[in-house]
Amino acid sequence: MGRVYQQTYVDTYCKVAHAKLYTARTPITAADMLNDKVLPFYEEHDLPVLRMPFGSRD
Repeated sequence: MGRVYQQTYVDTYCKVAHAKLYTARTPITAADMLNDKVLPFYEEHDLPVLRMPFGSRD
């Protein structure tokens, strides 16, 4: 299979986390996780997303 990369989002205030596995390490994977997991979660719970700091670990 090759390398597998994990994108992880952790909201320490709400105590919720999301993770998704990818076979490529590209900027589009972060956007995919945001649109597929994170934003729908907040919309479903009627919570506004006001700001989101980004960081990366290399």
